[in-house]
Amino acid sequence: MELKDYRELLDIATKGLCAVTTEMRVELQEVPKSVDRMVVENLVLTSDDICLDPVLLSRRIDETFAQKKTLMETLKATRILTPAAQWCPEDASEYEEKLSAIRAEDHDNIDAHSLRVLITRGLKGVAQIADMAYRIGFEDEGIDPFLQRVLQRTLKFNLSIGLLFNLSMEVGGFGYRAMGLLDKALIDRYGTPSLTNVELGVRKNPGILVAGQDLRVLECVLQATDGQGVDVYTYGELLSAHAYENLRSVDHFAGQYGDSPENQTADFADFHGPVIFAGSGVKAPEESFRDRFYTAGLTFVPEVRNFQPDEDLWYDFTEVVEQAKACEPPKDKRIGEQIIGFGHDQLNTMGERILGSLNDHSIDRLIAILGTDSADPRETYFADLAAELPKNSAILTAGSVQSRLATLGLGTVRGIPRVLTVGQLPDQYSICMFAMKLQADLEKYDLNGVPVSFVLSISDERSLLSLLVLLYVGAKKIVIGPAIPNFLTENIFGIFEKNFGLTAAGTPSEDAKAFFEKTENTDGTIDTNMLIIDILDKYPEAATILMNVGMSCVTCGSALYESLAEACMVHGLDPEDIKEVLDHELGLVEDDE
Repeated sequence: MELKDYRELLDIATKGLCAVTTEMRVELQEVPKSVDRMVVENLVLTSDDICLDPVLLSRRIDETFAQKKTLMETLKATRILTPAAQWCPEDASEYEEKLSAIRAEDHDNIDAHSLRVLITRGLKGVAQIADMAYRIGFEDEGIDPFLQRVLQRTLKFNLSIGLLFNLSMEVGGFGYRAMGLLDKALIDRYGTPSLTNVELGVRKNPGILVAGQDLRVLECVLQATDGQGVDVYTYGELLSAHAYENLRSVDHFAGQYGDSPENQTADFADFHGPVIFAGSGVKAPEESFRDRFYTAGLTFVPEVRNFQPDEDLWYDFTEVVEQAKACEPPKDKRIGEQIIGFGHDQLNTMGERILGSLNDHSIDRLIAILGTDSADPRETYFADLAAELPKNSAILTAGSVQSRLATLGLGTVRGIPRVLTVGQLPDQYSICMFAMKLQADLEKYDLNGVPVSFVLSISDERSLLSLLVLLYVGAKKIVIGPAIPNFLTENIFGIFEKNFGLTAAGTPSEDAKAFFEKTENTDGTIDTNMLIIDILDKYPEAATILMNVGMSCVTCGSALYESLAEACMVHGLDPEDIKEVLDHELGLVEDDE
């Protein structure tokens, strides 16, 4: 079997276990904490580019089935479980046949299967974020029951498209909740992020490079290297660690190394010292640096030493430090500095200045470019898009895609950097919070009345979750790229397109232009292609006029982002007649005598 087969089998075993634990809760039985942890860890292990070791996955499959079998014996009514949930194989010889049967059943309804994949992958994103919070001592007791309840529902192949769609929206809500939990956990342990200039060059000491997303691992490395003559560098999304006040003050915390995480093979080879990878995005190391490459936590690569924490969630990296002392200093790759630390507190501090810039149009729109970088050659879209944006715009960015924007040199607008680096992908939470604050300050109907547009690089589970979180907080007209995820069928993408205005990335120049386009007749009258939200923004009194002509739901979330023509069609009205009423009632044309 291939790696993807082991991941899929572990998913099946985990969903069956969740069916049992969900029924245990119905029967008012307590689910062991170790089982809750097993579910979260399994979801992380089956995520993209975290565990590359089929032997470990095989062992986890056996352990998960064994745990399910033990718990099933405590249930009073196992008959209510679906056949897939009841399956307890005698040994591994049953795996391939069962996997083929489940795959065949999955594809009986490809649209339902598409949504089940979206839900499952979104839950893996939630698990990754919740696991990061857990590793620094923070938990949300509501997340485990939610993960297990929704996972077991993906085993019920007769769920309607509507019900599955609603479940995907629930996943977005819990994704936002998990992001909030992690935000609180990081601030509590490491202090409030603030503006920081991060060194991009290298020092003269040997170093250790920490890659991935796990700040707990970084913390342990910093402590292990204290007074040892070894500097510590970050890679990829761990750039965000330099903004936390309790970390940046460490003298031997040197800076950020390398380029985009997709160039990690070349960057790790040039670093010369040990590399510790903890999180998503790992690649198997080349022979040239295999002997100084390590993983930690739930990141596993075959034939690579993995470090596990003790019962206090602490890692001992003494042997890595000793190896580092004998290594050459890193090869210089970049020079200069990068400013980071635009979390929600910093954005709120800058709020009046940003709000003033929006009001006088020195900043006409904020563009949030979020997501995970990938090897797809089309990923250049995001840097090209940023370069095409007009100078009266600013960019909020989070996730590894920010590395694509780091060297653009877009300057400032009214003293505000045009690229505001917020942090790791879960720090999208700060961007959502700030957008909602702007909504209140600007007195807009909902988030889409705020001059903030969202562009999302989707290449893994965390970035899929980011999409669901944006939909949950009310964002629409999100541009996704570099391509539509291949598991989304045309019908399912059509649902998101129709209900949320989701669009696939086009050309950078066309998309950049579209963000700033406003539909308006040159003669000053209403255009039937204008969005309801734009009409109400310019003419608030139009809401009463439209309701008086029978468009009673004109201010609801979905109607606001329809054009006047689309809204009239829903209500069986002639758009030209309603345009004429608006033009006259609003005084845009003179009344006939």
